[in-house]
Amino acid sequence: MCLEPVLHRKWIIQFCLVTGFILAHLPFAHGADEDSLPWKISADRMIYRQEPKTVTAEGMVILQQYEEDAPTGIEIEADRIQFNVKENSVNALGNLHLRGRYDEVRASEAQMDLQKQIGSFKQASIFWHDTTLSASADLIEKTGPETYHFVNGKLTTCPPEKDKAPDWSIWGRDVKVSLNDYAKLRHAIFRVKDVPIFYTPYLFIPIGNDKKSGLLLPEYSSSDRNGKGIIAPFFINLAPSYDMTLYPGHYSDRGPLLAGEFRYIADYNSRGTVMFNYLDDDHKDTPEDDYRSDGRLRTNLKRYWIRGKADHDFGNRLVAKLDVDIVSDHDYLQEFKKGIIGFDRSNRNFLDDYNRGFPAETVDLRENTLQLSKVWTTTDLQAEINIIDDLRDDSDEITPAWALPRIAYSGLVPFLQTPVDLTWSTEYVNYWSDDGVGAHRIDLYPQLNGPISLTPLLESSYLIGLRETLYFIEPHDTQSKETWGDRGFESRTLYNVLLTGATTLVRDYDISIKNYKTFRHAIRPELSYLLVKGTDQDDLPKLDNEDQILKKNWLQYGLNNYFRAIRLDEISLFRNNFSAFKINQVYDIDADDHPFSDIYFEFIIRGFQDLFLRYETTLSVYGEGVTTYSLETRYKNRRGDILNLDYRYKLHPDIDPPYFHKDSPGNSLHEIRANAESRLSQLFSVKYDVTYSLSSNNTVDSTFSLIYHNPCWALEFAASRNAGDNGFYLLFSLEGIGTSIDFGQADF
Repeated sequence: MCLEPVLHRKWIIQFCLVTGFILAHLPFAHGADEDSLPWKISADRMIYRQEPKTVTAEGMVILQQYEEDAPTGIEIEADRIQFNVKENSVNALGNLHLRGRYDEVRASEAQMDLQKQIGSFKQASIFWHDTTLSASADLIEKTGPETYHFVNGKLTTCPPEKDKAPDWSIWGRDVKVSLNDYAKLRHAIFRVKDVPIFYTPYLFIPIGNDKKSGLLLPEYSSSDRNGKGIIAPFFINLAPSYDMTLYPGHYSDRGPLLAGEFRYIADYNSRGTVMFNYLDDDHKDTPEDDYRSDGRLRTNLKRYWIRGKADHDFGNRLVAKLDVDIVSDHDYLQEFKKGIIGFDRSNRNFLDDYNRGFPAETVDLRENTLQLSKVWTTTDLQAEINIIDDLRDDSDEITPAWALPRIAYSGLVPFLQTPVDLTWSTEYVNYWSDDGVGAHRIDLYPQLNGPISLTPLLESSYLIGLRETLYFIEPHDTQSKETWGDRGFESRTLYNVLLTGATTLVRDYDISIKNYKTFRHAIRPELSYLLVKGTDQDDLPKLDNEDQILKKNWLQYGLNNYFRAIRLDEISLFRNNFSAFKINQVYDIDADDHPFSDIYFEFIIRGFQDLFLRYETTLSVYGEGVTTYSLETRYKNRRGDILNLDYRYKLHPDIDPPYFHKDSPGNSLHEIRANAESRLSQLFSVKYDVTYSLSSNNTVDSTFSLIYHNPCWALEFAASRNAGDNGFYLLFSLEGIGTSIDFGQADF
């Protein structure tokens, strides 16, 4: 017997198929609790047959899953759907559109087993919501809840366009896909606009947001010194919390190279990264081919750079920090500054991840430190091991002594329940050196500071300190033994006094500019006296800057101006976005000549949404004119355009604050550094970095990059030039398939 009622859509007929009627959920919908949810069907007409038990719906059919009378978002649309009750299967035909909780499928027809979550789709395309990857094939077979098999399948991350081939795709004759795992392609062909580019018999592609092992896209380069180069990174997923990337490569004029990066993360505040570069170099410096023509000939062929940083939070405010920086020779970081394993990229990545980078590539003394700190409410304990990697090749230069270890304890407590505070810092250092002088140094430095109550209009305070330093000297080589002889013990006593006074005068001006109501101007004159005196320090070993403390009898005065536009909802005097104009000078009371320092000016503009500007300069009062100036500018707009400009000048290279008169000769330092990035259009952007020496009128280093942006791929061409080499780099990345541009950022 057969019942064939015809129902019209204008009645919005919904036929409910309860849990016992449909035993399983749709394909691409995950979760065992969904098995018990009912389904509802609507169509232009429906036919119910008793034998075999089937429901046939035709004309704009919609089959939806419901939970508590609300749709779950899982549904099938088709021109015709036939449901077999006994077999719990669905046949769909014509304009099939399946929306799963995590996936979408479009096909011409499909057969689906709802209970086993398997089925086949003809002339189908599929998109996974958790990824940017989509696929299409003549036949897509769903072989399990999260597994698929394609025949003549095509994978891409480019958004689909009607009647247009994607910008890139990877076609495979036989394709197997496992969600959050891999796509495995046999007889794979990489295509650009459906044009075959290269073929590989077998290919793995990571699927999903989880980290997957696999080959990343290579970097191609060419330069005058290195020749043609290629680096092909390979990512290895060791565990959810740590991974590794290897960078095998080769330079045609230098030889093979290998680099590696290991990363781990223990928790939000505990992580580490270790990297190494190794190059078996075929090239040595010669007098005719001296890199940078600096007279320092490199003769070693085994070249490397080992670097790393780690932070570990043990809890209870006990923190450890590790910094490693070991280089084979003084030229390496300058020669290999660019590229995916170069100095610039590594330094930027470590700055982003750890808020600390490495000394400039030209620095020959590379510090390696292990620090441990414990902080209490009013005191803190610091311990450190400091080892210097000395890249200088001058036999007359002695490597600075290593701190093995340095231990410091400092704190602040109220003094005898008075307004006075007692601060102290104590330090023990074991300075070790195998080719110079070492020492055990103990430094004791207590200070008392508190307010001076003269008048409410004057902010005044004092600080008094006494510093005692003990040295137990240990000469290690012949020269230091001849210099120090049997003097095993030395000491130093210093005392210091600091008196300060200042007041603040404020005036508000009413303004009506957008959301601002007040323009505030504050003037703060300041006056301080600093005295540092004590025993002679000429007979002490010079181990660090603390061994030669400058004696002072200084009077410092200044006039500071602060400016700020205040919004309607703000009442505080100063915040981080104030602008300032500062003037100060120091007078040396004990100086026999040139007692006045240069006049220091500082001008800061901030508070604007897009702009930060800082200008500093010093003006000699003894007829030398401007002795230093620096300009620092940072601009970034909403479109993403960036301009950074640093402009520096020093009349004397060794002049430092507080900028007293210098008679020592020397070449002036005069250079400009600029970085600009601009989005020319939706598809193109440019970057330019340059360091130019105005002292020698030559470009120290410059890099120009042109980047093509596409929703599913990017191409960066970078050309670099410096005093010793010219070259270019080509970086190509596919969205969602691994990238050679930002691969260094781990997704932990």
